[in-house]
Amino acid sequence: MEKENIHIDWEVISKSFRGELFGEERERLESWLAASSRHRDFYRRALEGGETDTTVGVDRGVLAAKKDELMRRARMMTGNVKPRRSLRFVWYAAVAILPVAIAVGMWVNMGGREKNVVIAQRVQPGSGRAVLELHDGRTYFLDTTRVVETGIEGNLAKAEKQSLVYTKQEAEKLVYNKVIVPRAGEYSLTLSDGTRVWLNSDSEIRYPVAFGKDRRTVFLSGEAYFEVEKDAERPFYVVLDGMEVKVYGTSFNVNTHYQGKILTTLVEGKVGIRVKSTGAESILQPNQMAEFNREKEEVEVTDVDTYYYTAWRAGEFVFQNETIEEIMDRLCRWYDMEVFYANNDVRGKRFTGVIARFTNVADVLHLIGETATVQFNLKGDVITVSDSR
Repeated sequence: MEKENIHIDWEVISKSFRGELFGEERERLESWLAASSRHRDFYRRALEGGETDTTVGVDRGVLAAKKDELMRRARMMTGNVKPRRSLRFVWYAAVAILPVAIAVGMWVNMGGREKNVVIAQRVQPGSGRAVLELHDGRTYFLDTTRVVETGIEGNLAKAEKQSLVYTKQEAEKLVYNKVIVPRAGEYSLTLSDGTRVWLNSDSEIRYPVAFGKDRRTVFLSGEAYFEVEKDAERPFYVVLDGMEVKVYGTSFNVNTHYQGKILTTLVEGKVGIRVKSTGAESILQPNQMAEFNREKEEVEVTDVDTYYYTAWRAGEFVFQNETIEEIMDRLCRWYDMEVFYANNDVRGKRFTGVIARFTNVADVLHLIGETATVQFNLKGDVITVSDSR
């Protein structure tokens, strides 16, 4: 007789995936698997990256640990890497007025032997990978699944070409899904109203499977580009930490990754930036950016070239007089790396350039090191940054 009331910690399952399970823990897992065919089915689905049901043999108290493991495995998955593009690079010398372009084809074939980049291995860029989490805790790995449930009976969504597409509909009762994009990932989705959302690395969005009749609201952390479907009867809101964006049918980018601030960049249309604590609203026109200061809870609006803030969608890194620390934050999210600074002074050195995202990290580091007078040592998943000698 099968015993389905036997529970096991997710960490035990996780260790077995990593080949780190021994002794008593191995025996516990074997007993758990032998106790029920549903346990074995859960284990197989989790191992293959498919759907898992949190009610089968795993207490809800371990969901946090399970989510951490999902993110680790999602980062390790081999997604469909986009074709490698040729590098484009422009830099500004400290006293130069006009940019100087250089060809970098030779570097791509030199294997990183230059003095400013010491390489122990080549690290590939991110790709289309994400995890879908339903309202009841069930999860799907979207780069291995083609059709997923949504939490509404009889309703399915399709995962195709690094994009999740929901069917158009309205609902009386809101049921929420969440898409989580890990480091070294990117993904897009089409919501039930036709709105399209592109998610950058280390980002997540929570949204209704079908919007209600009054308003459309999503919750964002990280970076996303929106193309909102116009609907005069139902305004669209993006809710963030300390502020929200009210959308009037438009295209814009939102980024919460910057320390202490949130950047909203408007490409076309019109949006309002509302501070939650005061209710104050600032209206953006195309080619403007709103910088929300989290500490002061204030918004500053400036005119900008939106290309600098949206180029990631076109597969490019654009660095505009950014510090090495800011640049490394972006690179580490995309390549799933960690960074160590040999000294604090090197963090503040600046670099301006345009580099393709879909290339090996060593190529990117070489180009930065050539003009920012820094040296990189790449070993495993750690980049050490120091002054060039």
